[in-house]
Amino acid sequence: MSSGNRAQARLFFCPETNDLLYPRENKETRKLEYYCKNCEYYTEAQTTDYCVFVQETTFSEKDKTIQLQDVISDPTLPRTKDVRCPNCDHNEAVFVSESTEAGMTLYFNCTSCRHKWR
Repeated sequence: MSSGNRAQARLFFCPETNDLLYPRENKETRKLEYYCKNCEYYTEAQTTDYCVFVQETTFSEKDKTIQLQDVISDPTLPRTKDVRCPNCDHNEAVFVSESTEAGMTLYFNCTSCRHKWR
């Protein structure tokens, strides 16, 4: 372990070919093992060898606002003419799904007045 209580990932090598060992799940035992791609050698990984990386990204309200303004001009997003804007009665909208406390929610953005609704 290094400073900051972070584990260092280690490299393992095959004792027969000196090639790098790669991780995989043994489907029968449901355990992590390292194997050689050039011979039949494999070894079960020790729990001290486990290394999980988690990247958490947070967005400020400003970032979310900028993202929503760009939604209307993005040609790769899906559009529909099956809904009417409750603000201006225009019939074309871009729709996106966003994560909310209740799960995934579908939002529509009017291509005329930029109004956003569910």
